[in-house]
Amino acid sequence: MIRVLSTSDEVEQLVLRNTDLTDDVLLTVERAVPFEVALLNLNLIGPYGAHILLDVMRVKPQVKGLHLFGNRLCDRGAFALLSGIAELQEQTSRAAAIQQQQLLLQRAVPNVTIGWCAFKVFSLLELDIGGNNLTGEGMRVLASYMRHHSHLQYLGLAQTGSADLAAWKEVFDSLKGNSSLTQIILDESNLGDPGVRLLADVLKANTCLRMVDLDGNGIGDVGGNDLVGALLCRGQFPMRRLSLAENNISARLLRRLQEEVKCK
Repeated sequence: MIRVLSTSDEVEQLVLRNTDLTDDVLLTVERAVPFEVALLNLNLIGPYGAHILLDVMRVKPQVKGLHLFGNRLCDRGAFALLSGIAELQEQTSRAAAIQQQQLLLQRAVPNVTIGWCAFKVFSLLELDIGGNNLTGEGMRVLASYMRHHSHLQYLGLAQTGSADLAAWKEVFDSLKGNSSLTQIILDESNLGDPGVRLLADVLKANTCLRMVDLDGNGIGDVGGNDLVGALLCRGQFPMRRLSLAENNISARLLRRLQEEVKCK
């Protein structure tokens, strides 16, 4: 596989799930990741693997997606990954701005010769860190990232049931002013009615968020009614998808929710 990857220039997505890919093996694969790969889908990596992924993205800034559901990052790996991504985004943005200034100078003064080449700004658009044993500490790191550094359009947090409600509140509060995120996956995260009430406040404030998965969260009619209220507040910005399978919402209320998503 490494031989094939190292000679290929046409791989856009690299999916290595269920392959017993550990941190040590990832270190070997890292050197062979094709230059044009835009999405990495891996599992069985731990906190050390986060540093290897950052090394990959430093030399391959065209990577736009990290799908890491079911890994072993834990809070320590999430902190390393998110802080590293934020730093890389800022570094490449500053470097691109400097090169842009040099290009403008070159155009303004024809006799000045300045070497300039296209510089790729790293900007992560898809991130799935669900099923990584994140606690409240890891979720607070995510909240800070979402508030200050995120360009994400897709965020996966399924099976993040160890985080406390206060940590979820920080994450949800960080999304209220976010203008890039359009889809979030929250399946089996033990949110219950209290957590869904917090999410409903997000859906009222953030009309860019259009697709939400909430399967298996123990949501009842109390949470269902909170969601109805949020959907009614969205006006000309209806949800495109709201998945609520395997919850405790009554059939009547579930139909009402589905109508609010579909009828607009």
